[in-house]
Amino acid sequence: MTPRRWIRTAAVAGGVVAYLALGTAPASAHVEVAGAQPNGDGSTTLTFAYDHSCDDSPTTELVVALPEGVTATGTVEPEGWSAALSGDRVTFTGPGLETAEVGVTARIAAQAGDTLHFPVLQRCADGSSLDWIDRTADSDYPAPRLIATNAVLENPPEATAAPPAAAGGSSPESAGATLNQALSVVVVFVAVAAGAGFVLARRTA
Repeated sequence: MTPRRWIRTAAVAGGVVAYLALGTAPASAHVEVAGAQPNGDGSTTLTFAYDHSCDDSPTTELVVALPEGVTATGTVEPEGWSAALSGDRVTFTGPGLETAEVGVTARIAAQAGDTLHFPVLQRCADGSSLDWIDRTADSDYPAPRLIATNAVLENPPEATAAPPAAAGGSSPESAGATLNQALSVVVVFVAVAAGAGFVLARRTA
């Protein structure tokens, strides 16, 4: 393949990946899994964040539905809020907040690579609501989602021996990955590859 044809191919691939990253994921994930922190005891604390309420009315309640295989063992609430566990639902309530984060400590029984959906009902002070329950990423109201990694699983498969991490480094699998994070890695790879092809073409011109 000539350098110029390689550049055209890389550019097309980059455009396709960028479209997938921006077009299939919500433009603004209004309620999302903002973090997945393993606790070292088989449990993981999932942080759910919302970036707006119902028009001019603040949020007073979030109801998080847990998918099959996810069992809540504790919660983390904003100051002044409370939480209640009932089966596969966790209900957070409190004084109205325009933006906030809530946490659910849970044990996750799944396979690495599984996409876990967490439908959320957002209730506001004026009685209005937003239901983030759709399983498709391009929906106007997508459910928060997490791509499971071994690090967040209750019983991850035994790992084969690997070189120890460098001092001060972190494990490459320290938490679950959101869909946007996974796609971002692919976008960066394609961009770097396209840049390398451009340099090669100039040198051989």
